[in-house]
Amino acid sequence: MNFNGLRLEYALEGSLNYVAWKDQMEVVLEDNGLKEFIDNYIPTPATANAQNIVDWKNCVSKVRNIILEGVQDHIFSNLHGKETLYEMWKALKNLFKNSSDHKKLTLKNKMQRNKTIPLYLSRFTQSSDEVGKVGVTVAEDDLVSLALLGLPKSCHNYQDLVKGRCWLRGS
Repeated sequence: MNFNGLRLEYALEGSLNYVAWKDQMEVVLEDNGLKEFIDNYIPTPATANAQNIVDWKNCVSKVRNIILEGVQDHIFSNLHGKETLYEMWKALKNLFKNSSDHKKLTLKNKMQRNKTIPLYLSRFTQSSDEVGKVGVTVAEDDLVSLALLGLPKSCHNYQDLVKGRCWLRGS
């Protein structure tokens, strides 16, 4: 999607890409001079001339289009019936807010799902970073345990090797 020369890389899929999506959307809106419409309720200009009202309506329409084009279809229902852009943004924020225990568990589960060791460790590190971004602190030895527990059974020899090295180092 292109907006004023800026490209929105991907649509909001759910809690796993919300933080990156939100940051990107805020940049797009800021660069287009429209971010204030999601930060606050901006009413129709009361003491304005006809051109000010037309300009306001154009801004509202543009922000609404950016938001709606930036979410996948299954998220639309959460925006239905929202009167203002601020309410739409707040609904998305509340839907994917950082303190959700479900989101934390989903991210921890994501750290355990991959099949090949390099890919698994790459995704594990990415997921670990995402967990940190939502305010969850995981101790280093817990990260090692989670990483080892998430390896497939075909990697038991690798797990034993890592556990042995940790034991020899006194970890």
